[in-house]
Amino acid sequence: MPFTTAFRLPRLGATHLYIVAFAVVWAAAAAQPPREPLNSERIAATFGSYGVEVLEQDDAVRVSSLYSGAAGNRVCRTFAIVRYAPALDPAIRAEHAAIVAGGSIGAVFAAAGWEVRKTHLRYGERAASARLAALMHVDSGAPLAEHVYVLDVEKDGRTLEYAALVEIHHPDYLPRARLAEIYGAVDERRRDLVAALRALADERTR
Repeated sequence: MPFTTAFRLPRLGATHLYIVAFAVVWAAAAAQPPREPLNSERIAATFGSYGVEVLEQDDAVRVSSLYSGAAGNRVCRTFAIVRYAPALDPAIRAEHAAIVAGGSIGAVFAAAGWEVRKTHLRYGERAASARLAALMHVDSGAPLAEHVYVLDVEKDGRTLEYAALVEIHHPDYLPRARLAEIYGAVDERRRDLVAALRALADERTR
């Protein structure tokens, strides 16, 4: 392998060895597949800004608006209903506390070195309720993409369940067709969970 060969070349000095080793490590890192952008990163890249506002929260569920724009001119780009796993592992206690305090889920876990993994369960649409229409500045009844998935986090060979989510997206941000293009096929085996999450979304979007 180039890395091993570099360290065995007798005529290379220590500085040259360091440069060769660094170049090989950099090339290996560059060859890794890029991390999927977080929702927060997509919104910021698309609209130039990003913020999260927690609209309601209890021990089991958080409802938030992931928005672009400044105060007084915020546009909800993703309305997120998060149902936390019933028993969270102590290893993610600090991250969960930061999320409960208002942190963006993906960003909190990424900053702590966790890899976010999503199991996609459904791509669909729902008509904008009065609440969604007001937050997104769209007409009531407008079709909005709906994304149902389970979110786990992984680090050091451990995968931990964190939450199940329903995300409802602004039509200028993510239409339904884009969800399949970005995330691929869905796992259709967990229909009871999908039904429960969509019923929760019915309740929290009123």
